[in-house]
Amino acid sequence: MRSVRTALWALLACLAACATPPLTLPKDFVALGDRGDGYRAITADDARLRVRTLDEATEGGIEFWSDALANDCVQQRGYQLVERGEIADREGKAGRWLEFTANVDGERVGLLVAVWVRERWMGKPCLQVAEFAARSEVFAARLPAVKASLATMH
Repeated sequence: MRSVRTALWALLACLAACATPPLTLPKDFVALGDRGDGYRAITADDARLRVRTLDEATEGGIEFWSDALANDCVQQRGYQLVERGEIADREGKAGRWLEFTANVDGERVGLLVAVWVRERWMGKPCLQVAEFAARSEVFAARLPAVKASLATMH
């Protein structure tokens, strides 16, 4: 009976965590309904922000995953890496961010990807990935506020 009660509490905690926004949204962003593909928000000028949690059973650390994301964006998706850096979430957990640019459908766009390696309950590793994308001029104007909001991730 005790193990059933513990499992129910764990499930309720997981559901509550899923219901709370994973970060404080920057000014002018509006959260969208969950379609099952993560937390999403947009602005009126078509800036897009998405946060997803991906189950990952390997032992790859933050360096591995930030390098893998950089390789995927550059080699597979045609982006150019502009800059990369470190960022801490609201609890001080170290993550990495990568900034990219590319031409998409004749328009210059910016992409910011941030990643944290986290542990889910029972010690299972997972990745938390935040992606911000917009047309170049919108991206540049909103980038400082988005980076600031990434520091509120949990």
